[in-house]
Amino acid sequence: MDQKIPVTIITGFLGAGKTTLINELLHQPNEEKIAVIVNEFGDIGVDHNLVVNVEEDIYQMNNGCLCCTLRADLADMLSSIYAVRKTQEVKIDRIVIETTGLAEPGPIAQTFMRNPVLQEHYSLDSVLTLVDSGNALYQLAHYEESVEQAAFADKLLLTKVEETSDHTIHLVKQKLRTLNPFAQIEELDLEKVRVPDIIGLNLYDEQKVEQSEDHGLDHHHEADSEHKACGCGHHNDSGSCCHGQAHHHEEESTHTSNIVSLSLKTSEPIHPTLIDMWMNELIMTFGMDLLRYKGVLNLYGDSNQIIYQGVNMAFKAERGQPWGEGERESVLVFIGKNLPLEEMRESFNKCILTEEVRLELGID
Repeated sequence: MDQKIPVTIITGFLGAGKTTLINELLHQPNEEKIAVIVNEFGDIGVDHNLVVNVEEDIYQMNNGCLCCTLRADLADMLSSIYAVRKTQEVKIDRIVIETTGLAEPGPIAQTFMRNPVLQEHYSLDSVLTLVDSGNALYQLAHYEESVEQAAFADKLLLTKVEETSDHTIHLVKQKLRTLNPFAQIEELDLEKVRVPDIIGLNLYDEQKVEQSEDHGLDHHHEADSEHKACGCGHHNDSGSCCHGQAHHHEEESTHTSNIVSLSLKTSEPIHPTLIDMWMNELIMTFGMDLLRYKGVLNLYGDSNQIIYQGVNMAFKAERGQPWGEGERESVLVFIGKNLPLEEMRESFNKCILTEEVRLELGID
């Protein structure tokens, strides 16, 4: 089976600098061959020497990269790119998708999770959101699309920082951390950016790496968001979650607009059936308000980590690496809209196999 092609999604509100960034990526020398999917060539300088597919508007650049216009369905375009790679033996190592300024990244991520063909041939690498430092505060206050782009990101990249005061940048970072305390925040110079700064970051599934090192899912969360509550969700192969007593897990929630973020941890094992039931009910009840959720679960009776990712009502779970001899800890994070934190916490508590629950269920 061919190795899956990693996909990086670049999003950001109007004027954030996405086209400038894509131009840089397309024209820089790079050992890997990248296929960039844009909505319109427009301002993209398409210096091409080969029309690979006229019908789909796929052009090969002089440096071997591809530039593709997205005219209809994303899944169809990705299928066409894979066909070109296979039948015409065009080298494609990675895909970059540039969204429109008013697009929400959730539906794009769902496309990969729900389409079996895409699941077989592609994997999500990272969701990167560009943020215009000078206009971010206004945009986040007035445009829901801007808020969701920030909340969904694996990494937030501040652009035009050289045109923005230090005080404003500080306020923007604070605002972004209340929206998405789990994403990395970096300042980006569009004139000096290099391909490795954007491509191959492997952040979408980073949770499986970070949790074992206890890097602290809340390390971006600052004192400007003091509201705290407990909430958790966990999921195994069938997609469910669990609940634990308050002293078994930690979490923070932040409220900016109607966006809420939750981070939960527990060192106690989780009951597989109870977690399934909990997660299924959560998704059925709040599905479209669950912008992004992911975690690593320690399920009772399973020697491997269970990794899960979710976007709205689409989610997947897979067995990760063995736990080994180190301490096992379940970590789960949610970013969503108007989630009932206390309700989620109370229901989650019922899924964790504490000593008391073990006695009740007759489990050693």
